[in-house]
Amino acid sequence: MLIEFRTYKIKDDQIDNWINWFENKSMPLMKQLNMHIVDYQFDGTDFIWIRLFQDAEEQKNQYQAFFESKQWIHELKDEAYGMIDSIEVRLFQLDNAEGLMNVESISGKFLEEFIPPGRKV
Repeated sequence: MLIEFRTYKIKDDQIDNWINWFENKSMPLMKQLNMHIVDYQFDGTDFIWIRLFQDAEEQKNQYQAFFESKQWIHELKDEAYGMIDSIEVRLFQLDNAEGLMNVESISGKFLEEFIPPGRKV
């Protein structure tokens, strides 16, 4: 199973537009293509979200379906990149979860970080 952590730095003047665009345009297309989004949130101008894939093959197929779709090419792509300053993607592979879970059955939410007493940074 792959866990994809995505962080988009959103332009300061586009934060409200971004969340509306993401929820009303991008997410419906991703859901139509069976992409599983676990959660998303803003941290300042950083938009952080998590997606799950069964494996690298599913990720590749879903990426291809999304980024080659007419909706992405003709409508969403220019809108998205007009609001984003930068993108960082980190992948984490769960080695011991093969066949144990279906990505559709996994849910979660972001939690506040526990900051230990005395931490300086």
